[in-house]
Amino acid sequence: MKVKSTLFILTLIAFNSFSQQLTQPSTENWRPAIHFSPQKNWTNDPNGLIYINGYYHLFFQHNPKGNEWGNMSWGHAKSKDLLHWEELPVAIPNGKEFIFSGCVVYDKDHVSGLGDPAKPLLIAIYTADYPYTREEQHLAYSNDEGVTWIKYAQNPVLNINLKDFRDPNIMYHAPSKQFVMTVAKPWEYTVQFYGSKDLIHWDLLSEFGKQGDVDMIWECPSLMELTVEHSKETKWVLALSSQGPYKKAVGMQYFVGNFDGKNFVNEAPKEQVNYVDYGRDFYAAVPFYNTVDKEVFWLGWMLSWSYAKEQPTFPWKGQMSLPRTLSLTPTSQGLKLRQVLKPDLTQLKPSFEAKNFVLKGRKVLSGMKFLQSKTYVIQLKVDAGNAKQWGIELGDEAKENPELTRIAFDEKSQDWFIDRRLSGQIPAPGFDMIQSAPFIPGGDKVMQLVVDRSTLELLAQDGTVAISSLRFPKKKETVRLVSLGGELRIKELRIWEIK
Repeated sequence: MKVKSTLFILTLIAFNSFSQQLTQPSTENWRPAIHFSPQKNWTNDPNGLIYINGYYHLFFQHNPKGNEWGNMSWGHAKSKDLLHWEELPVAIPNGKEFIFSGCVVYDKDHVSGLGDPAKPLLIAIYTADYPYTREEQHLAYSNDEGVTWIKYAQNPVLNINLKDFRDPNIMYHAPSKQFVMTVAKPWEYTVQFYGSKDLIHWDLLSEFGKQGDVDMIWECPSLMELTVEHSKETKWVLALSSQGPYKKAVGMQYFVGNFDGKNFVNEAPKEQVNYVDYGRDFYAAVPFYNTVDKEVFWLGWMLSWSYAKEQPTFPWKGQMSLPRTLSLTPTSQGLKLRQVLKPDLTQLKPSFEAKNFVLKGRKVLSGMKFLQSKTYVIQLKVDAGNAKQWGIELGDEAKENPELTRIAFDEKSQDWFIDRRLSGQIPAPGFDMIQSAPFIPGGDKVMQLVVDRSTLELLAQDGTVAISSLRFPKKKETVRLVSLGGELRIKELRIWEIK
């Protein structure tokens, strides 16, 4: 009798959950147009980013069975231009193990000996998570550009008998003629580097850790060689996801240094922290593999674990950032990561342009219907003025129950910020906050803002400052330039409609 009652209760819970999904209204007005989101169901970290035969491939953490975390598998989408994405069937489904984050490598010389030697070969190496027991690194291979995968019969390819040991990312290091895997030991605040000639057998090279921010676990690491602008020099950057600029909230940090094929050496004092993005909604970014002319660019998951399950969207939950090209640029604070949109939408002919005018108070940008809850880019360059705060406001003009998101610069604190305290629907406690990033002295006061329905990406000071943020507006909104507490001389205002 007890067994029957338990079965009845479980069946009732499942039915109620299914009924709620059927009755939950769609929120397509919040779905971004040029940021990837799955047609339905949960997504988190990007995985296996690779370019091959004219297509950029995005694999991603995905629950094919529901709009919440679970049944973790690899989803799959591809694009020719990084703006229009075609979602494909689930690539690597879960079995007894969850398919956690990892990478995809083009085995152009078939060094692994797997698959059909007459066809292009992709190798996926990912974390197989056996809940509450262990995490191992497994391999799968594909001869049809990632549509179908065969799990390697001799898995795991790397196992150190650790409960938390995850997120392998691989690049080819030409000087040492080997593939190098970077993988995280989250609770030890370290990453390990492994070397391999065949992508199957891996030898430990070295370990790096306990530097920078160690307030939260380390995961999703990647090792990249980046150009230093205005020079012929390159430097190595180790990026990983961990504590962000807000305590007890995840984010990303990076280290700049050197890698000799075995050891990574951080050039900065070990206490120095460099954050990738000062928004709450940028995580787990990893670079694309096999790119044209070895260009380095990445994209991240545009959501936060702090409120991911409360994201009020249906039938999907979770989206990716826009891709960003990476380089290092000299600043008054040393070398900093520079992120530029890819494709760079500001290289197109602007839909609107104005130069050299003075602003005081608020000015509504009227006459452009595409600015109403659509997709566009605004770039603002300013000169000296006596304004205390200036930038862009998105929202209505109601005196009662106003809805407002301000993306601006504060002259007193010298901070860039996105204020979403009144931005619309607040899905969870802590969402209604100001996200801010410090101005880098000596840089220009220029801001570039991508607005794509519910997503905001601010790249300020030519991409050396980034703030990525979600918001969920409930009303039609106007776009206003603001100069509060004084006048502002605007050198250039440019707007691009993204159709």
